[in-house]
Amino acid sequence: MGFCALTLSVSAQTQPSPNSVNLQTARQTFTEIQPFGKVDIEDLQMKECDFEKDANAEILFTREIVRASPRLEVEVHQRIKIFTQRGTGKANFRIRYQNTGSGSPISKLEAETLNLVNGKIEVTPLDKKVIYITKVDRQISEMSFALPNVKPGSILDVKYLSTQLFDAFYFQSNIPTRYSELEMDYLGRANIKSVAHVKQAYEKNIGKSDDEKQIRAMINVHSLPDEPYMTSERDNWQRIELFNANLLGHSWDLIGKALINFEHFGSEFDQILPGESGILKHARVLNSDDEKIAYIFDTVKNCMKWNSLTNFYAYDAITQAWNKKTGNSAEINLILYNILKRAGINAFPMVISTRDNGKMSPANPNPYAFNNTVVYIPVDTAKFYVLDATDKFNLFNTIPFDDLNSFGLSINARKEKTELIPLSADVPVVQSCFLNAEIKPEGKMTGTVEITSDSYNKIDAVKKYKTDGEEKYISHLLNNNNNIKQVSLKMENMEVDSLPLTQKISFSADLAGSDENYIFFSPNVFPVIKDNPFKSENRFSDIDLGYRDNYSISCIYKLPAGYKTDALPKSITIIMPDQSIAFKRTVAQDNETLLIRYMIDHRKTVFFMEDYQDVRGFYKKMYELLNEQIVLKKG
Repeated sequence: MGFCALTLSVSAQTQPSPNSVNLQTARQTFTEIQPFGKVDIEDLQMKECDFEKDANAEILFTREIVRASPRLEVEVHQRIKIFTQRGTGKANFRIRYQNTGSGSPISKLEAETLNLVNGKIEVTPLDKKVIYITKVDRQISEMSFALPNVKPGSILDVKYLSTQLFDAFYFQSNIPTRYSELEMDYLGRANIKSVAHVKQAYEKNIGKSDDEKQIRAMINVHSLPDEPYMTSERDNWQRIELFNANLLGHSWDLIGKALINFEHFGSEFDQILPGESGILKHARVLNSDDEKIAYIFDTVKNCMKWNSLTNFYAYDAITQAWNKKTGNSAEINLILYNILKRAGINAFPMVISTRDNGKMSPANPNPYAFNNTVVYIPVDTAKFYVLDATDKFNLFNTIPFDDLNSFGLSINARKEKTELIPLSADVPVVQSCFLNAEIKPEGKMTGTVEITSDSYNKIDAVKKYKTDGEEKYISHLLNNNNNIKQVSLKMENMEVDSLPLTQKISFSADLAGSDENYIFFSPNVFPVIKDNPFKSENRFSDIDLGYRDNYSISCIYKLPAGYKTDALPKSITIIMPDQSIAFKRTVAQDNETLLIRYMIDHRKTVFFMEDYQDVRGFYKKMYELLNEQIVLKKG
């Protein structure tokens, strides 16, 4: 896995719409990339980023030169300006690289902090004694260091060489970038390929994609904020991916077959675990495959403790992890695979890329794309399970949320066959809420609520309930509604994977704003959908909801004698222009009984950034309708 990566600890900033940035008027005058240690006084005097005023720090320039002649060499030079105390965290650098047994690929490291003190430049170089090398696992090591004497106003200057290829050059990060440039020299001679993922126009665009020398540069690149329902930063940062085509095997099939022969992966496929006979004996008396899968899955989940390391290969032999009852994600899931297989279940190991790591692309076979191993069980031609036993709250019949809307590479070692499987939850996940309440003349409400949650909604509810405790969980259910005074809660089917979670609630509430003549209340008392996540004016990443989360909310209210409806919401249906989301509110009244029903139907899970204004407008209107009040008038 020949790669290395420079990562900075950074915080998200607010940025204007990319469509609103005029590069000609926003252009900042900058000096061409300067030699290490040579800094302009104007940069040291700078108080803020010209094109992103609230930034804590700014990359003044970052430059990477990738040469493949006569041998591979990557030259990196980056300069960062610190504006605030919060921005000083950018002084922490980490460079990860592949262990090859021949020492570190990083050389000629120069790093220093520059400050303006009484009108003069003060230079504080990095003490090489505080450079630390840490072995992350069998494959990866990390060089880390923190630049000294960093404060608001500082400039950080870092330069080094690497003999390993970066997985990508990033024009964008979590802080704004004034100038970024990638130079690629003779990469074709080493069969190094590049794939661009950019939205902004290049400032420099020298050379065609097959020329021996190419330069790509951008100016005034805004930071990428952390947005609701955004996948990994890697998927959304503007970048040029670089990969050695000689290592790719030219297909996912060849990559999968190579994994079978990988010492810390394929060698773990046929391991007999001490004491597993008792588990297998119990599994064999169960009636159905689903019962066997659920039992073995729960047994491994409860027996093994995850050490919080996500890997696609075993660091220790799985027999050692089994004996210690702790392991990384691959070790735990390869244990699960082995027991399932010997129980007669048609199970296979599957390598995947988690949501935070970035999506695997069918078009670009890459042995460095995946970071985790799970278990794949094809049930029939239309149904399959993906199991990950590292999370105690996962269900055997629900694809883990972190794996959705990507691909997994299933590996059949016996037949030396691999298959790239799309991982998506196509069936709507319906959450229903039934409320039955009585409105009192004194402006109070009493009633019961029953919420039925399956799949991902069940996982989220059970995890929150067990992690936070009942008191905090009830506060979450109420969505900070202080008018609800008394609540009792009963949770049913928490431990049964095959049954939905049922939450039975009884409550009483004061109806704020009510007086002796009027009663006001919102019918959506227990909001199963919380606050609107799409309030921001602009969006800089695609929306990936993960799964189709649909809702059915039914409310019956008994009205107090002597009151009539003075303001009653109307029945209404709204639908997105592309039919991708529909919202329906139905209102009916029969004497002293009021019936209201809400239906929300998400018909797809991924919305492109270009469609954001339609999504934002729809959600704004939907929440207005959900929160519209009912007014009762005395007499």
